[in-house]
Amino acid sequence: MQFHIPQYIDIEDKLFGPLTFKQALYVVGGAGGAFLIYKVIPILFIAAPLILAWAVLAWALAFYPKEKLGKPFIEILEAGFGYAFGTKLYTWKKTKKDAALGAEEEFIGAQAPSVPSLSGGKLASVSFNLEVRKQNAIENSSEKK
Repeated sequence: MQFHIPQYIDIEDKLFGPLTFKQALYVVGGAGGAFLIYKVIPILFIAAPLILAWAVLAWALAFYPKEKLGKPFIEILEAGFGYAFGTKLYTWKKTKKDAALGAEEEFIGAQAPSVPSLSGGKLASVSFNLEVRKQNAIENSSEKK
């Protein structure tokens, strides 16, 4: 018995012609918002830039490919608003230190970093162990032949 395995499950269904439900919602919301701006602000040279900005936002929400940013545009927009209007945590602030007049600063020269070293006894012991292992490996290989 064979089972059909669904593929392309991450692709949304097209409900309104070539548009998904989300895309259709963004397009209708953008058109409605543009019409609302047009009716509320009767002066066209003030309303036109706002309508254009609203239309570009609606287009980006509906059609901007998530492959370019790695996320859908709505998530990028949400993160931007969260950063702009959210509280920010500053963990470090630089403070100016007033220099006292006539006081000399003490100069501390650079010191070489301390490097751990093996004592002669430990180094000799490690070297001896390596030589013994090497000789044992040679003897074992010659006995097998």
